[in-house]
Amino acid sequence: MGFGSYILMQLAPGTAKTAADAISKIDGVKMAHAVTGPFDVIAFAEVPDLTTLSDLVLSKIQKIKGVQKTQTAVVVAPDVFGHGPKRARLYKRPARPKNRSRRPARDG
Repeated sequence: MGFGSYILMQLAPGTAKTAADAISKIDGVKMAHAVTGPFDVIAFAEVPDLTTLSDLVLSKIQKIKGVQKTQTAVVVAPDVFGHGPKRARLYKRPARPKNRSRRPARDG
């Protein structure tokens, strides 16, 4: 079972697109996108252990030109990668309202 994490990055002005392209090519990074908001690039990585995650962020991502600051959020939900227990989905019909007949009322 691996560790998934989101790496949120602040970059130097004008470097988000090229940095996102370079980061997305790093082994272990599944995707990286330039985004709006307080961060300039957000990447998702999947690695086998936390040591590899640390090396990925410190030795590879932070070395990319323009990356000034990173913040890593490790995924804690165990079923993100399909390794968690499968849960059956139950679909129930809504209960029939009480005091209602199945037949329409007749005027008469």
